[in-house]
Amino acid sequence: MIDITARLQRREQAARLSLAQTTTHLNHEDEGASCPLILVIEDHAATQNVLTSVLDLQGYQVVCMANGREALEWLERALQTEQRPGIILLDLFMPVMNGADFLANMRASWPGTEPVPPVILFTVDQGNHDDLACSEVLLKPFHIRDLLAKIKLLLDTTQVYPY
Repeated sequence: MIDITARLQRREQAARLSLAQTTTHLNHEDEGASCPLILVIEDHAATQNVLTSVLDLQGYQVVCMANGREALEWLERALQTEQRPGIILLDLFMPVMNGADFLANMRASWPGTEPVPPVILFTVDQGNHDDLACSEVLLKPFHIRDLLAKIKLLLDTTQVYPY
């Protein structure tokens, strides 16, 4: 029987730890696996928990951050250790640093020799988001099967996997 509560608790602890500890936790849990790492940037804890449990059950490694600033700090440390997300799931509206500001900062600081990972934007705003140049946009609320299909398509298309 799968104990989702225990998995959620492990993931929440991992998100609070330093990058080195997070990397150790994820690599230990998925030893030998070449499953993509997904960076989830979402301020609602319940949404983080659902995404983490579903993505974990699908075999992905997951790192969650509550806002754009936390995610940029994590990415800075991750790039130094040559760890890369295969895909980024990004909420548009968050406190501290929103999704649009995160994207601008991430793209400005991303190493020029490497492609930026695909980004799936989550939003309640039904307006046009073409200016953000995200790979996909999902309007909230969305069905988890739609998200999983987009993730699979983007990962299959880009062939980007964690290092």
